[in-house]
Amino acid sequence: MTPEPDAELPIGDGPVPVELLAIGAHPDDVEYGMGGTLVRHHHLGYRIGVVDLTRGELGSKGTPELRRQEAAAAARGYGAAFRVGLDLGDNQVAATEAAVHRLAAIIRVSRPRIVASHLAEERHPDHRAAHELVRRAVFAAALRNLHLDAGEHHVVAATLGFATDRVLDGDVHVDVTEVWEERLATMHAFASQFDAPTLPIDQRLYGTDDHLALVAARARVQGQAIGVRYAEAFLCDRGVALDDLVAGLGGG
Repeated sequence: MTPEPDAELPIGDGPVPVELLAIGAHPDDVEYGMGGTLVRHHHLGYRIGVVDLTRGELGSKGTPELRRQEAAAAARGYGAAFRVGLDLGDNQVAATEAAVHRLAAIIRVSRPRIVASHLAEERHPDHRAAHELVRRAVFAAALRNLHLDAGEHHVVAATLGFATDRVLDGDVHVDVTEVWEERLATMHAFASQFDAPTLPIDQRLYGTDDHLALVAARARVQGQAIGVRYAEAFLCDRGVALDDLVAGLGGG
């Protein structure tokens, strides 16, 4: 089974090899949860890929086409090698066999070392379902005897979970202080989602400034954990190994 992204791709001609693959349930999720990490790793010279599982068509703000354009603008800001959409259906994301195989095929083609996506405990049902879908797809991509007609099996080194609705006491932190303004720009790209007040179904936020203030507050608390101004936190699916405690934990 070959990858089947949307006919009109926001960025690139389809999946290509990358080091970091970020997967969000809706356009803007990866920027909201880990925009600074995407920018920082672009500056470090790593290739980045993005998968949006849905078009966000049930959202009360913007249109799928506008959100596609915004997603492309955001991805260009951090140099994404590709951004594709699977159109699994807003509020319908599920770890079905078909969805798992489609996403596993993209993982095999893009061959990331790190995959990042939603936490299991997020409020939005699509976010929770995305966590399970990604977990299963990463596992399926590594199965040598699972034939997907999409390249050889591929083992992801680590899977990270990011939060969009809470401060995360993570076991991996990324210092995003030096790229903070660029990190905010990844959210400014989604003006249709952040300019107008949110609806009562969600936490009540009054426009872009409120969203940015909330993101900054979370990053400040998470930054405190590692002694920097702003950080993004993740939960890792495995232990983080250090050969040198002094270099790894002692600041150099």
